[in-house]
Amino acid sequence: MTRQIASPDHNRRRDTRARGPRGVLAALLTTVLIAAAAACTTSSDGSASDSQDPSASSNATRVVSTPDGDVTVPAKPKRIIGLSYAAAWLLDSGIPMVGVTSIDDAALSAEQKAKVKEIPLVGEGNELNFEKIASLTPDLIIISAPKRVQFQIDKLKPIAPVVSFGIGNPDELLATTLKVTDAAGRPEAGLKVKKEYEDKAARIRTAYADKLAKTNWAIVNSGESGKFSAYDGKSWLGLVLKDVGGKFAALPGVGFEDAWADLSYEEIGKLDGADVILVDGDEPGTKPSAETTDLMNQTNWKSLKAAKAQQVHPVPAFFTSRYPEAGRILDQLEQILKTL
Repeated sequence: MTRQIASPDHNRRRDTRARGPRGVLAALLTTVLIAAAAACTTSSDGSASDSQDPSASSNATRVVSTPDGDVTVPAKPKRIIGLSYAAAWLLDSGIPMVGVTSIDDAALSAEQKAKVKEIPLVGEGNELNFEKIASLTPDLIIISAPKRVQFQIDKLKPIAPVVSFGIGNPDELLATTLKVTDAAGRPEAGLKVKKEYEDKAARIRTAYADKLAKTNWAIVNSGESGKFSAYDGKSWLGLVLKDVGGKFAALPGVGFEDAWADLSYEEIGKLDGADVILVDGDEPGTKPSAETTDLMNQTNWKSLKAAKAQQVHPVPAFFTSRYPEAGRILDQLEQILKTL
């Protein structure tokens, strides 16, 4: 059964300075170098510590830690290119970009769709147009993608500093959002998006505490004929459910490998302890995939407690990778809780 970490959701001239007489220029240069040295210091946690207004020196740098090692980047980058997940996360945080790889527009708001149309496209997935990227004169390139997806970083490094954050497990996705916005010099923008999500989750967890305490949930989809997958709290959707205090139904005899367990149609009855079952709704119109529809048409599925109570719900962004997607899932969970 094929699985992905998640679907990657998936312009200006440099400033020039006027020249003055040589003596004046030398004095100014000395002053600028001293100011830059004072402004560009690095704290013990790797973040820049500006002693002056960041605009005082456009050459200030800082060091960002990545899985591939430390990278020196502009303290306040102005021409960022976002690749794969990073493009969507920077968009969510309102951080301007001069180039992006394609983003799944089904996951974007109308405002975001309009904004993306104005940003030059530099590729799709890890298939990049290096000439296009170079022509945009970026001062920083940010990548985040599943670790199995390889980018030709050696071709990007001569163009601009490159920071890359590979994703190994579903629970790394939302957390890596903050690493990306921090690398872009705007950690507060990522924290704002995270806080909006966390505040909503906390409100739902409190408002529906009684219902959540007595409700057992299951998360399911199907990818092959005759088989289906059940997901636990380390999965994409499971992480969101856990954030509101959702309890997972016990599945007798099922051991989870990674964030899921693969079962046969004969084992559908193991889901009978679930009061609510969430299935993938990533097809147009928030419909389940054909394979999951086939699963739901099985006789033993129709006899499940949740199915008979009409508590099987397709959820879009089943493989969620973004805080706004997770926030919309919270909205749907609240609507489901109201019916219990």
